[in-house]
Amino acid sequence: MDFQGSHKFSAPPQKVWDALNDPAVLKASIPGAENVTKNGNTFDITIHVSIPMLSGDFALPVQIASENPPSQVVLTIDRAGSYGTIKAQATIDLAADGGGTNLTYTAHADLSGKIGIADNPIGGQAAKSGLNQFLKNLDSKV
Repeated sequence: MDFQGSHKFSAPPQKVWDALNDPAVLKASIPGAENVTKNGNTFDITIHVSIPMLSGDFALPVQIASENPPSQVVLTIDRAGSYGTIKAQATIDLAADGGGTNLTYTAHADLSGKIGIADNPIGGQAAKSGLNQFLKNLDSKV
């Protein structure tokens, strides 16, 4: 499953960067987020999912693989559980654009087991919709 896209914020890169690193802002922005904490280079995120055949609370440890504040961060997920496995990597770039910030992202995820059911055009569209909602929610908090 591959994603790429962009979002324009009216805030400067440092303010967007700070929001992306604030667990309270992330919890308020991530659709379905039940809990978000940051421990060192790991965000521990619990998300409630309610889609047919895949419903419940899922814990996702999101690692900061590398970062160059306030312009780039690479995030990874490597999680296995009763629902299957997720191996994912996302690169987020922030660039000044006038008085605001242009955020661009690329991501790739390999899903297997029960969660693999989401690796199809409908699941991809649902994930993209959730990502767009996250960016809109984040924009309202910045």
